Amino acid sequence: MEDLEIEDFINLGVVANNRKEVLIIRRVIQETGNDGSILTWAFPGGRQKLKETRTECVKREILAETGYDVESIKEISLRSHPHFDVFIVYHYCRLIKPKPIAKPSEPHEVAEIKWVQPEEIKKLFTTNIDPKVARELGIKGEEDYSKRKKFL
Repeated sequence: MEDLEIEDFINLGVVANNRKEVLIIRRVIQETGNDGSILTWAFPGGRQKLKETRTECVKREILAETGYDVESIKEISLRSHPHFDVFIVYHYCRLIKPKPIAKPSEPHEVAEIKWVQPEEIKKLFTTNIDPKVARELGIKGEEDYSKRKKFL
């Protein structure tokens, strides 16, 4: 019972390091949205389990996908995704330690782990970034960027 996941509720972590780089992952299996958009690169995170809090979920998922130990500082945004049938909570997270504390345990889900400057997200993400997340990261041109038909 404790391991049951809420299928349509996802917590994602926006993790920045001391060089102002952001942690992202490339998915092993790309997902296709109901509008045909393709999800390749994303913020780390995943489905919330029935008996855990949002912050527990994002911490567990980031550790499993990347090996990094984080703490959720605040929720940036909560939205019903327009192209994937899920609710997403974006958490701004801080690193507890600057290096991974464990080997990622989900290689079947994560093909690559990468630290990037916020502006690079626009080049790597094939889907749009949540406008509140873009503002939090100081991504320039966010107005044009958030008008894309595809969303993350």
